[in-house]
Amino acid sequence: MSLLGMKDVSLGFGGPLLLDKVNLQIERGVRAALLGRNGSGKTTLLRLMNGDIVPDSGAISRQKGTTTALLTQEIPQGIKGTVYDIVTEGVGETRQLLSQYHQVNSRLAEKENKALMAELDRLQQLLDTKGGWQIHRKVEKVISHMRLEPDAEFDQLSAGLKRRVLLARALAANPDILLLDEPTNHMDIEVITLLEELLTEYTGTFIIVTHDRLLVQKLASLILEIDRGGITAYFCDYKTFLDRKIAALEAEEQQRAKFDKKLAGEEAWIRQGIKARRTRNEGRVAKLLKLREIRRQRR
Repeated sequence: MSLLGMKDVSLGFGGPLLLDKVNLQIERGVRAALLGRNGSGKTTLLRLMNGDIVPDSGAISRQKGTTTALLTQEIPQGIKGTVYDIVTEGVGETRQLLSQYHQVNSRLAEKENKALMAELDRLQQLLDTKGGWQIHRKVEKVISHMRLEPDAEFDQLSAGLKRRVLLARALAANPDILLLDEPTNHMDIEVITLLEELLTEYTGTFIIVTHDRLLVQKLASLILEIDRGGITAYFCDYKTFLDRKIAALEAEEQQRAKFDKKLAGEEAWIRQGIKARRTRNEGRVAKLLKLREIRRQRR
């Protein structure tokens, strides 16, 4: 069974539908890049997958217990706390224990204290009981890899550092499906390289929206393209996708040219006047009206 499935999903915001009866299956282990023109619905699709919004029609199904984590383009307002606190937000019920352990350990690094030593021992035992050390190592690794200062206050950081903290939080959560919306925004080449390394090692499923085509070429084995309300899946790398996309556009252009030629011929016929209104030609008139409707709905 797929981790996540969409069946006849449609969604719009007053204009042409961003998603028009979309069908999609996301399997475990997929490494996908989501491509499309600006405004085509990429962010909307990620929000649907994350459960932040619901479709106008259709159904979204998830395998029982499937978790998602979304890194948004915008930095949410009102986030407070240290980098360590923010990163551990996604690790579930052990978060509070890890946060307390980190705080006590940091205080002990400044000055030894018997009471603090006893508290540290108590927290260590609790983490042993709850299997928290594996999560602790994951959090420490992500913070170190993203070159973050764990005790820095989040609201004092630059936009680029805040993005790195939020990315670290998403990675530390280790979700079944990791959703990344332009994760390289505000990042320099060095940090982008670190992100590439982390995603290369990542064993879960991820879907990334990015304008960094080099990153797409290196990471993605599946290209999902949103185009005029539909989604097409290309099970290939980015270079192969480009070749297939060009071929598909050329075929579409040929089909449309053929259609337009047929429509132009029928329009010339109808303009002949009364001959076209004879009873025996009613069927042809009906076909012309249908052709007009098809052409009107073209995107």
